Amino acid sequence: MNKLEILGYIWIFISMSLSMGLYKLEIRNHPIDKKHEYIKEHRIFGSLTKYLSIISIISLVILNLKFLIDKDYKFIVNYGSIWLFFFFLTMLTGFCQKRDSVYFKRSLIAIVSVLFGMIVFAYAFRKVLF
Repeated sequence: MNKLEILGYIWIFISMSLSMGLYKLEIRNHPIDKKHEYIKEHRIFGSLTKYLSIISIISLVILNLKFLIDKDYKFIVNYGSIWLFFFFLTMLTGFCQKRDSVYFKRSLIAIVSVLFGMIVFAYAFRKVLF
């Protein structure tokens, strides 16, 4: 196994972990606790995060299957970075809350940190993304 193939398998492991986290937070029917249920009810975008999570998980499965079948590392670099950007966007819609929410200030801090992460990520992968 060469280094690129090992990096591809690390990508698959990390991306599947992220998609399981998205499933547990956004798609499952039973909320984690009362606070999580309150946060899900007071989002600005409503259930948009749920649908974005479903699209993200389906596209991730297709992306990982493409890598496992073709062993094309360049494909993972190009489309995996776009998938991570989409993952950040999905998280961003999950953090946006209405002004009357109890956790509004906390969501603003989370939004700023995710936006900062997206900017750093976009700068790091500027040749691939743009």
